[in-house]
Amino acid sequence: MKKTLLFLFAFVCVLSSCSSEAVSCYLPDITTTSNSPLVPGGTLQLKTPFEDNPELNYVWTGPNNFQSNIPNPIIENVTATMAGEYKLKTTKGICESLESSTLVEINAPNIPCNPNKNTITFEGGSFAPLTFSVYTSNYNTNFKIKAGNLQGDLTIEFASEDRPTPGVYRICPDCPTSFMEKDQVCISFNYIEYSVAREGLVYLSSSNGKLTAVFCNVIFTPSIFTLNSSATLTEN
Repeated sequence: MKKTLLFLFAFVCVLSSCSSEAVSCYLPDITTTSNSPLVPGGTLQLKTPFEDNPELNYVWTGPNNFQSNIPNPIIENVTATMAGEYKLKTTKGICESLESSTLVEINAPNIPCNPNKNTITFEGGSFAPLTFSVYTSNYNTNFKIKAGNLQGDLTIEFASEDRPTPGVYRICPDCPTSFMEKDQVCISFNYIEYSVAREGLVYLSSSNGKLTAVFCNVIFTPSIFTLNSSATLTEN
């Protein structure tokens, strides 16, 4: 569907006979999408498929007086106040398209536990909590959040070498493996003996450029003990 706009130009007079001329312009309807929903600290990607015409001007508007003139804007480190309706129209000279909009949701996930920073705790009282030093690495490998002390180490591995975006990740049941989906992680825990997690969720957020990963009631197997564990890890 195309939108037709008629604009009347000035009168043209020839030998005292005057007439008006009209010009028609046609701009296609546009569509907009985003990678919503997001969690705070994530990266918002606004998209439109109509970006192959260099003669078009793009006019994005949104919450907090957001404005952009590029086809597919990217907004990093989003906050809850950036949620809402983002609108786009295209213009060409005096013509403009109908406006299209996309609704963006930015919500903090409901995390069911709250361990102390850089600490892993265990249900049942059999083992005392462990406190770690935490760092991240992607040297020649997938991106990892690594936590360690003299008693053991814990590793959360993501599906690529790129720094992960905040969100909720699923623990891959087939760890260790190189065939993870982009929303999966592998978690290994070398404490008493080497073990891996088979199910659960990891909540990843970002604040001041530092990643924080939280998981709750994750069981590591195989193990001679049942390690029902919860942890909060923030990179140093």
